[in-house]
Amino acid sequence: MKSSGQADTLDRVLVVRMSTDAEPYHFVGSGLRNVFLVGVEYEVEPATGMQSAVIPCLPNLMEAIGKVLVEKKTPLNADEVRFLRKRLRLASKAFAELVGLSSEQYSRVENGAAKLMPTVERVVRLLYATLAKLSPDESEEVAKTKWTAELNREERIVACRDEKDHWVVLTQAA
Repeated sequence: MKSSGQADTLDRVLVVRMSTDAEPYHFVGSGLRNVFLVGVEYEVEPATGMQSAVIPCLPNLMEAIGKVLVEKKTPLNADEVRFLRKRLRLASKAFAELVGLSSEQYSRVENGAAKLMPTVERVVRLLYATLAKLSPDESEEVAKTKWTAELNREERIVACRDEKDHWVVLTQAA
């Protein structure tokens, strides 16, 4: 016997959809608000609007997102800094020490209460490029990048899989 608050999962009807350029799948599981996927099959529960998808080649996708973030021309936001740290599987205290900040200073950065100084941001990007083992050419490109002070609130990262089933970023963060 089930309690009155329990849903009967057997009675659920799910609608299966395929994400497209016109209607990409919003991948909130990345921890970033601006990641959208094309060519991914996902399910929607009509009653609640809840969506779920099985993301193929997830490590490859996360790697592609990290690479786009360290190469983008605008400053990293709090969510992006957190994403890079988590991709490196580092605790915030350890990451803070590596980039030359106190735990408190770094906590304010990840919570959006403070911005990274340009020199510290360069260290964050290069640290990610090094520890994530980007190629020497890609790491050099990150080192040479000059970032603008403008933040584009419309930045979107849109990715799809290529013919070899690898994730490719179509629209890069500005």
